Amino acid sequence: MRLSVEKTGKTMKIQRILIVAALAAVVLSVPTADAARKPKRAAGGSDTVQGKRDFKANDMLRRGVALLKEKQEDRGLKLIESVIKSYPNSVVRFKAHIAMGDYQQEKRSFDLAVKQYLAGAEGESDDIKAEAIYKAGICYYSLNQHDKAFVTLRKVTRDYPWSVYANEAYYYIGLCHFKLKRWSRAFEALELVGTSVPVDASREVLAEAGQRFFVKIEDQDLIVAKETGTFPDVRLVAKSGDRETITLAPLGKLGDVFIGSIMTQPGVAQAGDSQLQTIGGDTLTITYVDQNTESGTHDVKRLGSVRFVSSAAIGFVDGAYREYRKGLFGGQDAFIRVRDLDRDTSAQPDQIDVEVRIQYKEEKEEDEEKTGISFDDEETITVRCSARVILKETGPHTGMFVGSVPIEAGLDDEHRAASGSVWALKDDEAVLVYTDSEYMGGSGARTLDYSARVVIGDIQDVKIEHREISTLDLKARKDLIEARILLKLAEIFKEVGLNEKAYFKADEALERANAVVSASLQGNLERNILEEAYSAKWNLLIVKDDLNGAIRVCGDLIRMFPESALVDRALMKIAVAKIASGRKEDIQDATRILASIQRLPKSDMKAEAQFLMAGVEENSAIQAANARKSHDRNATPNFSRAMTLYKQCADLYPESLFAGRSLDKICNYYINVTKDYGRATQLLEQVFQDYPDASFLDSMLYKWVQVAYKSGQYQLAADKCAQLLTEYPESASAKKALKDQAKIAERLGE
Repeated sequence: MRLSVEKTGKTMKIQRILIVAALAAVVLSVPTADAARKPKRAAGGSDTVQGKRDFKANDMLRRGVALLKEKQEDRGLKLIESVIKSYPNSVVRFKAHIAMGDYQQEKRSFDLAVKQYLAGAEGESDDIKAEAIYKAGICYYSLNQHDKAFVTLRKVTRDYPWSVYANEAYYYIGLCHFKLKRWSRAFEALELVGTSVPVDASREVLAEAGQRFFVKIEDQDLIVAKETGTFPDVRLVAKSGDRETITLAPLGKLGDVFIGSIMTQPGVAQAGDSQLQTIGGDTLTITYVDQNTESGTHDVKRLGSVRFVSSAAIGFVDGAYREYRKGLFGGQDAFIRVRDLDRDTSAQPDQIDVEVRIQYKEEKEEDEEKTGISFDDEETITVRCSARVILKETGPHTGMFVGSVPIEAGLDDEHRAASGSVWALKDDEAVLVYTDSEYMGGSGARTLDYSARVVIGDIQDVKIEHREISTLDLKARKDLIEARILLKLAEIFKEVGLNEKAYFKADEALERANAVVSASLQGNLERNILEEAYSAKWNLLIVKDDLNGAIRVCGDLIRMFPESALVDRALMKIAVAKIASGRKEDIQDATRILASIQRLPKSDMKAEAQFLMAGVEENSAIQAANARKSHDRNATPNFSRAMTLYKQCADLYPESLFAGRSLDKICNYYINVTKDYGRATQLLEQVFQDYPDASFLDSMLYKWVQVAYKSGQYQLAADKCAQLLTEYPESASAKKALKDQAKIAERLGE
């Protein structure tokens, strides 16, 4: 929150107090409003045709996500995919892509998930973009593709610094560096977690009650404070009475930003105990004394304020009120727990009320003419009965409310349940509904719901629920797993030169993969199983050196699923195999395949295709120069065409990891071929500014050492050498730099 701006002449000094709270990054792809479990409302409510379409699309998406949660995956995916196909102009389609990505990520199909998230990132809403890009970054992290993870997550922190995803992105950036043993980089990223705040400082600032509370101050005067070791304090005064003081610590290397935190908890104010006690709806005033302003005024108080809200959590739980339950038994009590610190407003245990509904699903045929897509059925939810239940706080200032309601079982219309109870039939669903008056991430009230299946009769009903699976589907999954195992064995044999054994294992695996494809003709297999079977087939054909067969399999997949996330990956694998063969005709084919990848309407492999095309040109230039050396011993490669393609890669795909690698190639060209050290230095500065997490920065630092030394900038060479040894002590480039230290010191006269 910006507090003041003081401006004198052409200079300006800004003091800001930024207030953030540690939040859990849990954002649903679809709303959980009371429409989530209500029967369909009548047409209307939107004044435009597009508004009506958006409402219909959002309803279909909601039902699809609900079916996925209930493990009815085929029907759920069918509904979500229909949103994308039936409503191509609706903004809801981007949420549908994210929902599909969430499903693929849960199945650990991270490649497929990335494809969906990147499609979702094309939406117009910044919130949706931030969520989609952040989740794509997590997928890259899970795939151990750290360079791609860095590029993607940095985009979140750069373009959406106000979002909760920026905080989480810093966390995963730090984890990537930690995995790569870059300790200083990991520390720099992790210390930024929790510091992102909304850019709109004019609106009310909210913080999550019961979480750690952070205060960040930006003041250029603090650079001196860091040097002298005198760290600033801020005073916190809660409206309910608590008063605390926290000392801030420097954040980052410069020293103009300091940060501090304190844990908040509900309770009676206890001033000076290093914990901030609050009650529901509490407000907090933050005071920082600016000792010296730009205008020369001393000891100016800078004030900030924040209001605490609580994002409620609800659910049916066990009799000890501890674990959440997704199944309830008819004829027994349903136990309820709600956590909402907003409702803790008095010194005595407070009370809240919730609604418990019993509902069931009526199936009816979907109107194909309205949606353009035929479904087996569509479910309409009907409420059988409902009751208001009073919950009591477990103690003063706990914010935890519990209670129970009896569920009568097997009654008919003539025998209603007693007052204060609800009644259910077999396969009914119990829904807990609660209105959360205030919460983080939204304005106004929201309606939360939590559902559980009501089981009547033997406990076996619970055990067999959601375990329906066809023999055909099970056999296809088994064949696919065996095909993958045999593929891995074949690749190992091929790598060590045992081609005969590799071909034998590949043939065995092809039998399994073909069995999966044949099974798809006999029954309705899940699409991802069929796609993965095709993926296994072309990989096996590549192991057998049957590139034409692999291309045919890829073409089959394109005809069946033209929007498949595996198409560009299949083409890329074939192109790489053809390049590796070294034959002129294969390389020409590879170039055409790479060009076809770049012509695909949507692909995240275009940058790699461009980079490989540049590499082909580079190798061609070297081979041409070697051929000329038979009659011209001084013949040198002409890399101009290759460098142009590398430059295009960096310009067209600046956010890809191949942009940095292309710049690395160009830098080598300046250093080793043209000896243009000035342009090399400019390029190195750009690389370190644009790619702070790249895996090749250790080698780039060593290049900088070389460039500085060759251009006579010995002090710069010594500085870069020291930076390399400090930040990348275990890298091969650091070992080279260690040998050069003595030579650099000699030039400096040390």
